[in-house]
Amino acid sequence: MALTLISLSAALLFVLGTPIVLLMALWVAATSYWVIDFPLANMGVSSLDSLKSFAFLAVPLFIATGDFLTAGGLSQKLIGLSKSLVALLPGRTAATTILASGLFSAVSGSNAATAATMGQLMGPEMTRTGIKPDLAGAIVAAGGTLGVVIPPSTIFIIYGITMGVSPVDLNLGGMLPGIVMMLILIGFCAYLTRKNEPADRFIPMTLLKNVVRETGAASLGLIAVAILFFGLYLGWFSSTEAAGVATIYCLVVGLWVTRQIKWHNIPGILQASAAITGIIAPMVAFSLQFQQIISVMEVQSAVAAFLGGVARDHGTAVTVIAMMAIILIAGAITESVAVVLILAPILGPVATGLNIDPVHWGVAFVVGTSIGFVTPPYGLNLFVTSAVMGVPYGDLVRRIMVFIVPLLLIWALIVAFPWLTLAFLPAR
Repeated sequence: MALTLISLSAALLFVLGTPIVLLMALWVAATSYWVIDFPLANMGVSSLDSLKSFAFLAVPLFIATGDFLTAGGLSQKLIGLSKSLVALLPGRTAATTILASGLFSAVSGSNAATAATMGQLMGPEMTRTGIKPDLAGAIVAAGGTLGVVIPPSTIFIIYGITMGVSPVDLNLGGMLPGIVMMLILIGFCAYLTRKNEPADRFIPMTLLKNVVRETGAASLGLIAVAILFFGLYLGWFSSTEAAGVATIYCLVVGLWVTRQIKWHNIPGILQASAAITGIIAPMVAFSLQFQQIISVMEVQSAVAAFLGGVARDHGTAVTVIAMMAIILIAGAITESVAVVLILAPILGPVATGLNIDPVHWGVAFVVGTSIGFVTPPYGLNLFVTSAVMGVPYGDLVRRIMVFIVPLLLIWALIVAFPWLTLAFLPAR
């Protein structure tokens, strides 16, 4: 009875707009005290233990990397390279937005940072080509989903910490799915905006000259991408060490190479990064107590038994589809970090029981949460894009629905073909 009242109260507070981190804290405290008789001191001890994880340090570092990347002017160079690579496509400005989102994601690891940066830099360019503001905003929001799939990814790190899976393996596993996702979105956006920008005439030498010139201009940003990828793939860095190297690299380049970052700007940049970290860190802290409570209450066992029955009666495919539906519904009503922290401990063991590789399932899980970034009513990327580009949220919701179908098809492709996630992990 007490659990029912607590859960209903939490649901009501959620509907009334209470931040999810406060709901998690209140639910954990109330359930610990009135349902399972855990000492409230456990909240403080467990929270401290979860945030002392060395792997979690990568999260604020990657957020800072994205901010230094933009402040140092490297984002603009990556956009210039993206323009040259898609110059022959119809709808090339929209295609540039997606490709630039992928390149930015390969350094920043954040969906919100990707959507905000592309909204500022590419939003006005798309509207100048005749793309309606609501469609331009939807393209930016959809491109932002790449932020947590193309490594490095803060969500992969959080998933790895939560489930005991190597964050390095998860990041490498996300490489090929992220590229496939990016290419399909580029083609889809080019098709949607083909009438606004017909394809240019093909002039091989001009195209090659532009690509070479823009590659040279964007070389500093590409070096950051190369450092991260080869550092992770060759085992030079852990995810946390890679995040530290990327942060220092982008700061040094911004200070002494591009000279667009001044010493007096650094506190403000770090403060902006800390504000985002301040949202994520408490959620990670409370998630450990949440996992402890649902374990004591045997929720995981109940869900595993239910899905195990589905697997026996209807097969593995139907069970996986059911789990995907759960992830999608949860992603539509709450933040992706919460989805990982709440659902991963419940669905992960079920996936293992179905003989699904933990890295493959982890990547598939995170891709599913990325769709939640653009799925109403929550859709974090929609809120970010609306604020940055000044497009009404309702208009974005109507436009973004056309992107849901290709995103779901991409997700199904990744789930169905494990080699997409395991291509860079031959040992698995």
